[in-house]
Amino acid sequence: MSLSPARLRGMLDTLTRQYGVPGASLAVWSGGEMKEAAAGVCNIETKVPVTTETLFQIGSITKLYTTVLAMQLVEEGKLDLDRPVRDIIPDFAVADEEAAARITLRHLLNHTSGIDGDFFEDAGRGEDRVGNYVRLLKDVAQIHPPGQMFSYCNAGFVVAGRMIELATGKTWDKAIRERIAKPIGTPAFSTLPEQAMRYQTAIGHVGAPGALAVTPITYLAQSNAPAGSMPMAKASDVIAFARMMMNDGVAANDTPILSAESVHQMHLRTVTCPPQMNIDAIGLGSFLWDWNGDGHYDVFGHDGSTIGQAAWLRYHTESETAVALLTNGGNGKGLADEMLAAIFSDSAGIAPPEPPAPAREGMPEPARLTGTYGKASGTVEISLKDGALVALHRPAPDFAALQGTYTVELKPVNETLFIGTMQGYTRPATYHFLGEDDQGRALYLHTGARAHRRV
Repeated sequence: MSLSPARLRGMLDTLTRQYGVPGASLAVWSGGEMKEAAAGVCNIETKVPVTTETLFQIGSITKLYTTVLAMQLVEEGKLDLDRPVRDIIPDFAVADEEAAARITLRHLLNHTSGIDGDFFEDAGRGEDRVGNYVRLLKDVAQIHPPGQMFSYCNAGFVVAGRMIELATGKTWDKAIRERIAKPIGTPAFSTLPEQAMRYQTAIGHVGAPGALAVTPITYLAQSNAPAGSMPMAKASDVIAFARMMMNDGVAANDTPILSAESVHQMHLRTVTCPPQMNIDAIGLGSFLWDWNGDGHYDVFGHDGSTIGQAAWLRYHTESETAVALLTNGGNGKGLADEMLAAIFSDSAGIAPPEPPAPAREGMPEPARLTGTYGKASGTVEISLKDGALVALHRPAPDFAALQGTYTVELKPVNETLFIGTMQGYTRPATYHFLGEDDQGRALYLHTGARAHRRV
């Protein structure tokens, strides 16, 4: 494949149609050049075409920005990765007092705090919203003790955002604009709707591919912004951030943002993910991958997902290749799989591995696996039907707008790992059964990057 803009546009146009994605924006940094492409529409009702200037919600890619802010403050001596959160937020509390006293900024940034992190309570829209949200965590339970395992935690990044506010004396929104967005030359990067309204923006679409509708809810709660509920950006804006990270913390305009040592810390493995998950390991804020299987993590980035929008950032420092893909509904994962594989194969000589395949024969002991596993966002009921394991996902009432009830048939890969594919999608999800309770049954179901505890 040639990475010419025309070729990228052709691929993006074909694949958005193939995967039922209403609109997408792509930016690629490769060979010292930026290539951009756009396809589809911002909104299936208005049919306004997507351009490379269109802003999409970047979701949890925001967590990389929040981590950079935190690391800047660590460099300045205003935050410490390994001191308790309570050193900065004295009244920080979760339901487990022992955990609340132990949780550190490092736990927050590498998703090992154990806080049941899908807590999307709306704490308002004022400048005190992040602080108000953190105070609401006092009744939120632990999924596991701090430091025990990786379990994706949105709430932890809102707590980190509040630590940033207290350390800088500014709101998180102002801190990210003044310390990152403007210095790296991305003035369109927006953390509030009134900022995004200056530009053309994409709206999310919900429902299965082929039966999409404009989402009735434009944004997640503003109080969750440090975790990714609000920011919108152009794909090229996200590439500007990635170029800074690939250049030891110095932006393309020669503005220093972060020290090389802090970038290294973000890219250094702190916890390994369950084997054959779609993420290999976690650094500080960063997802890490070893695509060529040589034992070294050399691909970095993050995914983002909001209501009806999904985004992907991957960068490979050795080849100086970065890809940002922003979408607004449909099977964006299928689109992302094909685009990332094609671009990185051409530019870096590496590509994401194929997802795990089911075993040819045999079924692990069902009695150890069946049961109900849960967290704040809902439950996953594992049962045996017609000789196969089936996962019934039921969202909690507050999460019904994000994901409805659905069932997935699971196929065994090995004794502890199963895979299952949602209807209308192409990439299988992994289901890891981990730990053991006092009856010899799996204690955790790890799926969707989150640990669900047996209930």
